[in-house]
Amino acid sequence: MSADLILPAAMWVEKEGGYGNAERRTQLWRQLVQAPGEARSDLWQIAEFSKRFATDEVWPADILDSNPEYRGKTLYDVIFRNGQVDRFPLSDVNPDYDNNEATAFGFYIQKGLFEEYATFGRGHGHDLAPFDTYHEVRGLRWPVVNGKETLWRYREGFDPFVKPGEGVNFYGQPDGKAVILAVPYEPPAESPDEEYDFWLVTGRVLEHWHSGSMTMRVPELFKAFPGARVFMNAGDARKRRINQGAEVRIVSRRGEIRSRVETRGRNRMPPGVIFVPWFDASQLINKVTLDATDPISKQTDYKKCAVKIVPVFV
Repeated sequence: MSADLILPAAMWVEKEGGYGNAERRTQLWRQLVQAPGEARSDLWQIAEFSKRFATDEVWPADILDSNPEYRGKTLYDVIFRNGQVDRFPLSDVNPDYDNNEATAFGFYIQKGLFEEYATFGRGHGHDLAPFDTYHEVRGLRWPVVNGKETLWRYREGFDPFVKPGEGVNFYGQPDGKAVILAVPYEPPAESPDEEYDFWLVTGRVLEHWHSGSMTMRVPELFKAFPGARVFMNAGDARKRRINQGAEVRIVSRRGEIRSRVETRGRNRMPPGVIFVPWFDASQLINKVTLDATDPISKQTDYKKCAVKIVPVFV
């Protein structure tokens, strides 16, 4: 490793926090367990680091000249002990749950940071409910106005920022219209042919996130899904006389791996398509995938390529 210092970090239920998703839903959670050993949350680490740096050391002169009241202060004083983030006392913390960060710093730091952040969106179509509300409900989709979430954005009668009579208004744009980009069709870098006759699609499964470096160590998740499988259409398997659970080679022009066939249960595939998750380090599916890159986003095209399925006969 190239790092001189590695700081162990607390996981999500080992600290209080929140997240937002692509549905616009904001959710908060309580700290449920203590982190092992000397692990600390990312918030605790950032706040402690900020105590050890002064604005004069890290901020450019023009900012300090414009804000002379920040000179000689630590980043902790400016960012956290600023009368805004530290205005919620420890008595606001639910006594039924631990909150290591609030205890360490002497105020309800999560609530202060949330309310400071929320001020930037309120009244501008990104309104969030008060912090405490999110601990009483199962998440809310912003904008949240007068306690009511927005189920259908930009639509009259659903979105409070769309005025009566406007119907649909994409109010983030000066003309109230959606921005739709028409781009020329770009064919895939590789498609199935007579020899490599399947589309391989890679992705995730419910139990394991990304590489499984954390979820594979959770006994319940590992037991539920201990290893990757190649999900295949039952009709495609029958045509090739491949039984449920049989070992096969997944071969592309670049490499191959071995896996076991799954034709039942979830992830039932359409004809001509197979799916292999990529959480299992014992089945490195990216040995098979493409190294082509999207010309606009520069993302590597690991999601699809052409492969063939070869039974392994013992």
